[in-house]
Amino acid sequence: MSETSHAGRFVWRELVSPDPAAAADFYGTLFGWSAQAVPMGQDEPYTILNNDELGEQVAGAMKPMMEGVPPHWLDYITVDDVDAAHARVAELGGQTITEVMDIPVGRFAVVQDPGGAVFALFQSNTPGASDTERRPPAHTFCWSQLMTGAVAESVPFYEALFGWTSGDLPGGIKVFSRGEQAVASVMPFPEDAEGMHPHWLQYVAVDDTDAAFATATEAGASVYVEPQTMPGMGRFAVLADPTGAAFALWKDLGGET
Repeated sequence: MSETSHAGRFVWRELVSPDPAAAADFYGTLFGWSAQAVPMGQDEPYTILNNDELGEQVAGAMKPMMEGVPPHWLDYITVDDVDAAHARVAELGGQTITEVMDIPVGRFAVVQDPGGAVFALFQSNTPGASDTERRPPAHTFCWSQLMTGAVAESVPFYEALFGWTSGDLPGGIKVFSRGEQAVASVMPFPEDAEGMHPHWLQYVAVDDTDAAFATATEAGASVYVEPQTMPGMGRFAVLADPTGAAFALWKDLGGET
């Protein structure tokens, strides 16, 4: 391990869906992403979703590895030593879902925080390669927010696991930072969230939240939160794709109201 820690970065998102092809069509319509099937040595290929305007891969898509897994987006968060981090999860009050596995670009494992939200630990073969900071372009992932009923248990878990620090915002929201860089947020379940399961919610940057919302609903998305403005911050909406995976749209207002 190098002396510089590369832990605590969101470097990949993966859609777990019963119908990756249908989901890819939806996101192609909404964000212009193209889909490329990559053989994985199994019956089902792995789908890479590309932002062709940027010439970049933005996400992956695959069927669930286990029965009973609901559709969802999965965050991959970097660690310096995935085996050590995997072992610490249980010590910190979480649970391990998979063993550590090798993939062509590194090693990963899927785990669960103390509140029940699922994410993946990832150790890259090229640590630090993704350590550049930029304003996320349209149609790329720009933020992740933990939705949970176990804020008090989850915040110290992530601080210990990734070395993040946390700060407070109004409404019980907390922001995780990696050094001086804000990387994610934590929001307690709203009062009307009966039956909601803890999860990480992924935000995609758009040029116009309302236009993207209209396109998404016309393409078969379900609505959780209609477009709303957070004064001085941004305009967002929360939906689920036609296969059931939740995601959010975000337009940064850059200080506008």
